[in-house]
Amino acid sequence: MLQEGILFAGSGAALLLQAALPAIREVENDNSNPKTLATELLDALQAHLGYISTFVFGTRDERKILLEMLQREEAPGLGGGRNNRFAHHPALQKWMAATLYATATDFYQRVYGRVDFQTAQRAYSEFGLLMNCMGVPAGTWPETRQTFWSYWDDQVGKLTVSTDAAQFAKDLRESTDMPKWVQNMKPFLRAVTIEMLPPNLRDSYGLKSTASTRTLYRTWMGFSVAVYPAMPNKWRGYPLRYYQDKLRGKLNVV
Repeated sequence: MLQEGILFAGSGAALLLQAALPAIREVENDNSNPKTLATELLDALQAHLGYISTFVFGTRDERKILLEMLQREEAPGLGGGRNNRFAHHPALQKWMAATLYATATDFYQRVYGRVDFQTAQRAYSEFGLLMNCMGVPAGTWPETRQTFWSYWDDQVGKLTVSTDAAQFAKDLRESTDMPKWVQNMKPFLRAVTIEMLPPNLRDSYGLKSTASTRTLYRTWMGFSVAVYPAMPNKWRGYPLRYYQDKLRGKLNVV
């Protein structure tokens, strides 16, 4: 599942879900690091995509080196990476990882249809292993999908959109800290984000579901369902390979 680059389309929803958790906003920033919340969460997202892509596509040496660097907390970021205010807060790492899992599996099934029970179980187990490799402390990630969704429902119930979080949505919309191909897709990604968010959270962010966004979403999803699965693997995997290539140069693989 993770090799499918189209899962990147759920990233906007993941970021807005992250920013709406009060604890994310309560962690103090380093005074020497004046980044906005949007920049920090974007940095963390892109670093996570680089790590995931290396574990999925990388060579054995690349995976080994990255794992060792992650264990020493020396893994290179793609714009900040682990050098952010969330790196030493297990509960926040868990929530950030949870948003990636929930939005990725949601979007995958919107494109490919519902997966069977065994596939879902295996995917969850492997995703949990990846998250442990990437710094989510052992024992923190929910053991089963059932406990995960109980945790998810409890966390979603705590989400609130403060003035800062609303500013985050504006900063995210106006950010240029993303690849050019992402910038070009912003109208589609915005429509997907709006339609993927829980209605109450979407409204709190001031992101209205309109006839225009629904039409754009249906057009995007129609293309995704009809055309995307038949595209060559190298095209479908391009987004993750892009981040893998960015990270590869920083791993110093001999």
